Amino acid sequence: MFCVSGPAWLGSMLGHLATMRSRKLIIITALVAVALAAGVYATGRAKRFAQSMSCGNYMCSICFAARSWAFDNNGKMPSDFVSMSNELATPRVLICDADHSRRAPQNWASFTPDLSSYEIVGVNLRDRDTNGIFLRCRIHKNHIGYADGTVYDGIRRRTKFP
Repeated sequence: MFCVSGPAWLGSMLGHLATMRSRKLIIITALVAVALAAGVYATGRAKRFAQSMSCGNYMCSICFAARSWAFDNNGKMPSDFVSMSNELATPRVLICDADHSRRAPQNWASFTPDLSSYEIVGVNLRDRDTNGIFLRCRIHKNHIGYADGTVYDGIRRRTKFP
């Protein structure tokens, strides 16, 4: 039988190279895991931001529909959503995108206030009352709609139209 044995340093060098490869593999795996976690976090954060923006846009639409209703009713804001159903095209805008517990009714006949993500908090408001709070989102507690059509979305007070 023929057996080849190399120098002693060769065996220790091969063992050292195997250890270095496993360390590199562990480091690369850890970096990939951190990158994936950051990507998942960023995706969730972007989704929450988009839902918040959509909620603000829905609230602007609802506030402007209420102002349109008030124009026909001596400047007085509506006290419920059903009374301004002619100004809102569909009850779908009454469901916040972040609200996963409610489903939009198919039509206004099947609508009840419990099906809405938003609630009218200001009664007997006038349409020009710039600081009167008219509407609030039940999901985004810091989203507030004012009687003048502007919405505070937790960061700033804005309107849909410039």
